[in-house]
Amino acid sequence: MVVLLSALGSAGGCAQEGTRRTDLTPEERPAGPAQSLQRLDAAVAEVNRTRAELLRAPAAVVAAATALDAADSASATGARSAARTARATARTAVPPAEATLAATAQQAARYRAALQVLQQAGTALPAPAQDALGPVVAAGEGEAAALESFGTSAGRAWPAYAALDKAQALWLERAGAGWYRSDDEAADAYAVLVRPQRAALSAARTALREADAARRPATERQRQALAAADEALGSLRAPR
Repeated sequence: MVVLLSALGSAGGCAQEGTRRTDLTPEERPAGPAQSLQRLDAAVAEVNRTRAELLRAPAAVVAAATALDAADSASATGARSAARTARATARTAVPPAEATLAATAQQAARYRAALQVLQQAGTALPAPAQDALGPVVAAGEGEAAALESFGTSAGRAWPAYAALDKAQALWLERAGAGWYRSDDEAADAYAVLVRPQRAALSAARTALREADAARRPATERQRQALAAADEALGSLRAPR
């Protein structure tokens, strides 16, 4: 959703009739059209920024889980070269996932705060534009709650993946040190190493899949609300 700074002039608020004070402080003076639009532009930019930041959580977690699952499959065959390649991807994907899980609650709070600023910035706009921003705020609140819930569910599931990460690293270290004489022996050793984790890992996979599916409708609703608001605010944009 983008609002051009030169737009509000076409919507500009009409002066109210009647007696006016002439000694208003800068804080008391009502914002002019250009200033109102600048505030709206800044609010829109912050909503976009904080939303993108929050949406990185499911993307990063799913990417890391997928990479670890791929490394699990490769390691289970005992093929050390394929496992080493898959582990390289996992090593890159895991740290961002763990970092974003730790920050999800704070990111959701920043997104909610940005939505409230957007709502306040819209009060200087014509009624149709205000009406368009209302669904964005409401859908955004729902999206923040859904993504925060995803973070909670993923955070509970992640220890199983963290344990798998450590087991894979240990197995590959041993494989590189010559512990296993063949791929079959390496596969057997990997199976023994991760067997105690299999039940928890299976539950974690299910939990992550369900958490990601549960948050998607809220994100789609917000996408639609943002698209509708962008269209509704088109009347505020400067003609080309």
